[in-house]
This record gives sequence, C-alpha cells and structure tokens, in this order.
Amino acid sequence: MEKLKSCVSQEPFSKLEENGKASILNYNLPQSTCYDATSYLGLDLADNLFKANQKRQPNNDYWDYVTKLPREELTKKLDLNVSLLPGIPVIQTYEAVRSGVIQNTLATTKKAFAMKAAGTPVSARLDAIENKEYLVDRIKEGFMPVYKQRFSRIPEIVYLPKPRRAEPQLNIVLHMKMCSFLGDYGAGRTLKTFSLLPGEKTTITMRTYQYQETIRNLAQNVLDSYSESSAEDLQTSIEHEVEHASSLSKSESYSKTGNWKAGGSAGLNLGFFKIGGGGGGGGTSASSTSINQAVSTQVGILVNSTSRHTSKSDSLREIEINSSTSSTAINETEETIVRELENINKSRVLNFVFRQLLQEFVSITYLYDVSFVYSTGFPTQRKSCKLSGLNDMLKEILVNDKAVESVKNEIYTQLCSIVDYEGNPQNMIEKVNQKFRNCINPKADERDFEFVRVRKDIRQKYKDYTVNGIIMDVTSRTLRTPSVVVDALLGQGEALDCYNMTLQEAATQQAQLENNRLKQAMDIIENIADPTEKAALYKKVFGECCDVPQYVEKYVEGES
Repeated sequence: MEKLKSCVSQEPFSKLEENGKASILNYNLPQSTCYDATSYLGLDLADNLFKANQKRQPNNDYWDYVTKLPREELTKKLDLNVSLLPGIPVIQTYEAVRSGVIQNTLATTKKAFAMKAAGTPVSARLDAIENKEYLVDRIKEGFMPVYKQRFSRIPEIVYLPKPRRAEPQLNIVLHMKMCSFLGDYGAGRTLKTFSLLPGEKTTITMRTYQYQETIRNLAQNVLDSYSESSAEDLQTSIEHEVEHASSLSKSESYSKTGNWKAGGSAGLNLGFFKIGGGGGGGGTSASSTSINQAVSTQVGILVNSTSRHTSKSDSLREIEINSSTSSTAINETEETIVRELENINKSRVLNFVFRQLLQEFVSITYLYDVSFVYSTGFPTQRKSCKLSGLNDMLKEILVNDKAVESVKNEIYTQLCSIVDYEGNPQNMIEKVNQKFRNCINPKADERDFEFVRVRKDIRQKYKDYTVNGIIMDVTSRTLRTPSVVVDALLGQGEALDCYNMTLQEAATQQAQLENNRLKQAMDIIENIADPTEKAALYKKVFGECCDVPQYVEKYVEGES
C-alpha cells in the first residue's frame, strides 16, 4: 500500500515564523512617563567677590530667636502655624506651614512605621517624627526643621544645625527631565512547554508575580508601575550615590544650596557639586571641575540608580504556569487564570509554548531650564532667580560691577558649552536683540532691548523621539511584563497506522462527496429563473420531499 502523505506541511518543530525570529511589535506610541530631576552646581568663587554684609552672620535670625523662645510659646506657634518673625516660620517652608501640611506630616508617622515594619523602605528621617513634643525638643536644641516632600510623596523633616559662619555660595540649578518612552514589545524567554496527546484534555493555571501583595510591591518600578514604594526605593538609591560621590550629607547639601527654602518637591535631587569659578573669580580649589564633568557625574548617578532599581524589580517578575488541575490559595489577594485545553487532532500531538512578553523602555534624560540660588546657610540670606534676574541678584551680593560682569560671563560660558549625549557642545542660552515700539503713539522712537534667555528652539531628536531640551543620556531597558503569549505547535509524527489513516481518509472523502452533492444541487437551483419553481425545488431538496404527506404501511405478521 502506498504511504499516505500528511495534509500538514513538514515544518521544523520550533519554527514560529520565517527565519525563526519572534514577533516584535512597535507602534511608536508617543506615550511617555517623565520625572523631574534637579542638579545643583556651586560656583567656586573667592570670598573677596562678595559684599561684606554677605559674609557676616545676620542678627535675629532663626537660631538667635528660637533658643530664647519659651517652650510653651513655641508649641503654641507650631499649633497655630504662625511665623517666629516676619519671613521666618517655625518650620521651613512658610508655604508648607501655612497650608497645614506639617500636621499631615506628623499624622503620617504611624503609616511610615507600618511601612518599615512590613519591610518597605521609607525615609530614615521619618524615624525622628514621633510626636510634636519631639519636634519642639529638636528645635530647642538648636536645629531648624525643614519640611520636604520626597519623590515618593512621603513627607520628610530634615533638621539643620546652625551654620558655624556665613558661607556665601552661588549655585547654578539645572532642571532636567527623565522621560521613558515605549519601545519594542515582543516575546521573551520560554516559561513552560507541555504537550497534549491526540484527544487529550487538561486544565492549566497561570499565576503572575502580582498574585501576592509583597511580591507585587517589590516588582514595581518607576518606569511602568510608579508607586510610593518604588519611588522611595529609587530616591534612596540616588541619595546614597550622591552622598558617596560628593562627600556631603543631606543637611550639608541643603545648607549650601538653600534647597530647603524651595519647599514642595523638585523631583529627584541629584545633589550638590562644586565647579570652577574661573573668569577671574579666583576660586578656592586648586583644581577646577567643569560643568560638564559635574553634570556627567550627576546624570550617571541618575541613570545607574534607575538601572539598578528596574533590574531589581524585573528579577521578581516571575510567572508560574501549572498544568495541574488543582491549586492552593496563598492569600486573599491571589489572582489566577484557569484555562481548559483540548487536542482535537486524532493523530498528532499538540504542543503549547508559553512565553513572557517584554516591553522596551527608551529613557531620555534632557536639560530644559536653568535657574540660580544664592545662600549663606541662614534663612534670611537666601535668594533665587531665573536667568532674567541674574544681573540684579549678582549686584545685590557682589562687591562691584567688575565682579558682576566677571561672574556673569563665567556663568554664560558654562551654559554655552553644555555637552550632549553624543559629545557635541550645545548652547543652553542665547542673546536676544529686540526692538520695542509704542503701539499707542506710533511716532514715539523705537527702543532696543538686549537680554539673555534660555533658547526657545532647543529640540533634540533620538530616533523617533523628540524632546524640548539638550539630551544628556539615552538608555534602553527591557522589562518583563505580567502578560504571556501562547503558541501552539503541531507535532510532526503520525500516531495512526495505515489502516486507521485509510479509515480517516475514507471519512474525509465521504464528507467531501456530500459537500459536492449539496453544491451541485445549489448550482441547479440557482440557474432556475422562476422564483416559485426555485422555492419548490429548494423545499424538495432541503426540506420535505413532497407537498402531500406520505405514509408507509407497517407490515405485522398475522395481520392482513
């Protein structure tokens, strides 16, 4: 007997598509997740450039007044959210106190302790906020409490000691964003394979890493599943790296930058780094660090901390597929998916391959704005401005116009030489000349104005992604998702002998002949033009055989 050929083409067992490549989807979606990051760069300027009053400790500042204030009165001011002196609140910042945020900060202490008990990382500074009495004790000891909201939105109070002396410090503040765009989406590693014999049925249970509350929290990250715990994990990692790289504690960094006065949350704080004064500034350091060296260090801290943060969460994104028909509940938050599979083939094994889907994230860190902060460490000697107010602020703190021009030119030089991620220098700022005319009195003379501003046309592109700023870093990360793709592969070996294959072929031919018979009948009926005759024939072919019911007499033995 001639060997029957299979109707299924003999393809390689593990082949999914041409060239053996897994499918990858890329719709170039514009969706992105962006987070702010702030870089503080302190200019290394000589003391003789600052006015004498900027190098003297101010009278009746926070520490002078608070130590003399009776405890009862201090507690009352804290309850009423009023200032110690005009412009000097009990807790920095005044906006936070005025809005009553401090009470909410103290009220979240129990929540913070509960998080720590559950193993979730929280700010170590929150350990000290047990009650209002403790807060008053710290103030009376000479510490200035500073309210901040961390990147995780967890309230934080940092206690700053009184500076030993007034130390003038002018800082360039670079404002950045880290935006993560959706990249390719496709199948990753194989999770499980199993086979069904011909005609076999089974039930599978699929359980993702989100089935348990603890694992779900630890598997979150700021790229695709922002949460309080994931944001806190990232910020804590960045703080440790910043402290190691700059050798400054958080309180020292706050004091030098005046960051504590800003209030609220400025996103991820990349720390304080000193850069050379140059330009006749006569800095105090023997070797000067350029703005690009400092920014490169800070961006590296952000990128590396984010990579470690996402890698740690990705390692916990395991998916379990169980072909057993029973499962045990772990806790009330467990979520499982149950499916029943059947192999309807009579001669072939059906193989299932489960693969976890992966999502690529393209993270672009870019610089989009600049501002300036000046501080001596004392609350009343802190100033801040944008680029448009730089000249006026320098006139207030520097000795003369020559010093103002020298420092201003040094700042301009630094901002005109920002190196992007490809190593190309870019101008952050530009000089603008505009003519102003009088629209009310057209006869009035036009006036020329000249000023410096952040460039309005700063746009850089990486592949299909465009950002409004100077790109400082591009990092691609691929993370596992809770989704699974399943592919069915038909086995190549026949499970029937020639006799049973012949029976199946005969059954197939019988079905084909029946289809041909019906098709011929339909073709004949369709060729009849008369609708009445066509309906009658259709009834005879597909309905009852005759108009008059027909009866068949039964023959019973012994009856006529």
